[in-house]
Amino acid sequence: MIADPVAQARSPGMANTLLQERGQFGAFVLLPMQVPAGALREVIAGLRRVQSFAGAIVSMPHKTAIVPLLDELTSEAQLVGAVNVIARSSAGRLVGTVLDGEGFVAGMRSAGHEVEGASCLLVGAGGAAAAIAFALARHGCASLTIENRTPSKATSLATRVRAAFPDVRVQVGDPGGRYDIAINATSLGMKADDELPLSRDAIERTALVAECVVAPEITPLLEAAREKGRAIHTGVPMLTAQMDLILRFMGVV
Repeated sequence: MIADPVAQARSPGMANTLLQERGQFGAFVLLPMQVPAGALREVIAGLRRVQSFAGAIVSMPHKTAIVPLLDELTSEAQLVGAVNVIARSSAGRLVGTVLDGEGFVAGMRSAGHEVEGASCLLVGAGGAAAAIAFALARHGCASLTIENRTPSKATSLATRVRAAFPDVRVQVGDPGGRYDIAINATSLGMKADDELPLSRDAIERTALVAECVVAPEITPLLEAAREKGRAIHTGVPMLTAQMDLILRFMGVV
C-alpha cells in the first residue's frame, strides 16, 4: 500500500486477513509503505524491478499523480483520471484501475442504501471523488452536486460526468437544496482538528451523510450528523467491498 500518511490505513490488516482465510498469506502479504509525494516516481521505478511485486493499493495523495507513471490504464481509470490499484503483469508492465466508485456504491447497498434516483451532494474533486461521481451517475442517481475548495476542479469533474452521463443533472456548488445523500470524498476527518467538510446547514438538509474516511470510523462529520438525527454511513463498507476486487485485480486470489 502506497500512501502518505499510512499509519491509520486499514487496508493492510483487511487484505492480510483475507489472504489468511484463503490460504494465501505468506505467498503474498500487503505491506504499508509511507511514500511522500516527492518520492513517488522513484518508488514506482524501484517496484518495477522487484520480480515478486504483484501490485499495490494506491491511496491519498497519490491517486492522480501515479497515472503518468504507469504503462496502461483500464477504461474506468481513463474515464476517472485516477488510480487506486495497480498490478504488475508477467511482462513487468504496471496496469492501473480505480475501484473506489464501485466500492462505494457496493458498500452503500450492503447497508441497505440505494443511489438510484437519489439527489447527491459530493464534497471533493480528487481521485476518490471522481471515481464516486462517475459511479453514482452510472448507477442512476437523479442529480449530483459537486462541491470543492478549488471550484475549477469541481467544474472540470462536473463537465466530464455530464459528457459521460448526459441524463444525470450535474451542478457545481451547493445551492441550498435538500439531498438524499451527502458524501465526504476528501481527506478531512482523518485528523481530530480538521474542519468539517460539510457545513452544519448542509448536514441538516441531508437525509444520509456518508464518509470515505475509514480511520477514525466515526469522523467528526458523522458525529455532527448523528447529533442532528441524520442517518450515517461510514467509510468501512466501501473498503470492505473493494478488497476482494483489489486482490483479484492484482492476480492474487
